[in-house]
Amino acid sequence: MDHLYNYIDDLLRLQSGAVERHNHKGVLGSIREEFVHSEIAERIDEIRGRLHKGEVYSDEEELGQHDIILRRKGVDNPTIGGHVRINVKDCAAVIEVKTNAKLTEITAFDSLSEKLKKFNPGIICGMFCYKINGKTRTVLERAGLLFDKEYQAFLRDERKVQYHCMDFLLCLDDYEESCGVDHEGEIITYSKGFFLKREKGYVLHHSPPYSKLLFSELRRSDAIYD
Repeated sequence: MDHLYNYIDDLLRLQSGAVERHNHKGVLGSIREEFVHSEIAERIDEIRGRLHKGEVYSDEEELGQHDIILRRKGVDNPTIGGHVRINVKDCAAVIEVKTNAKLTEITAFDSLSEKLKKFNPGIICGMFCYKINGKTRTVLERAGLLFDKEYQAFLRDERKVQYHCMDFLLCLDDYEESCGVDHEGEIITYSKGFFLKREKGYVLHHSPPYSKLLFSELRRSDAIYD
């Protein structure tokens, strides 16, 4: 099935490139969000009718607008006049979609994930990025993974950890990033695309397809409440 997920990865990247012809920044983000939303709905039959975009709140405070919300099984559809406002306790997953995520936005989402989990410990919180406006190496360092030039791999090192609460971070970028040179003077490169999954620490998946892992996280969030 990997050929299907590779196709979906490519399709998402192609669609993102295609919408660049639109000049209105407010339109670009919405078009990309809607396309990710539609791909998830088309591929995962069991959650199709429970995907939303809208506002999340708790009994204590407002928790913001979110791009993709998966409503828990058995919870009535809260849509009123095309608008969705849903209690965090009724959410199985919340996903933010970013065209070119800033490092500060990733940090802010990790903090928001902590808050969401305070009200709903089982909720899955993830971020989907087409690109990241910063070094991949920096993001992975903040997840507890340091690049080792000798092994040319990211190894666990928690000295610079900043992320603790978001369940996954997906970057769909298929370009490469350089990281100095090796002992023979050759430039070291690695893919800017990755999928981070929170377990005891963060586990790095550094080869596509990434949509397969995204769908797996959505199914996992749905199963938590079975």
